[in-house]
Amino acid sequence: MPLRAYILINTQIGKTAEVAQTLSEMPEVIKLDVIMGPYDIIAQVETLDHDTLSEVVLRKLQNIPYIQHTMTCPVVKLEEGH
Repeated sequence: MPLRAYILINTQIGKTAEVAQTLSEMPEVIKLDVIMGPYDIIAQVETLDHDTLSEVVLRKLQNIPYIQHTMTCPVVKLEEGH
């Protein structure tokens, strides 16, 4: 079962659209929204496992120009009844 995560992204002022376009071309990004608040973009990603997620964040996302900060929030599966 794939690992799903939400990645909150801060961009440089005026560069959000450019970063969003780059992110939308990544196969791991399954949904992308430009948002208001402390973050500029929220990206929903799916990877095979935690190692692949780390690779995507460290090697791909953090190398995109104009991204200043990311926060990765993996989705947890809770057991029913708990």
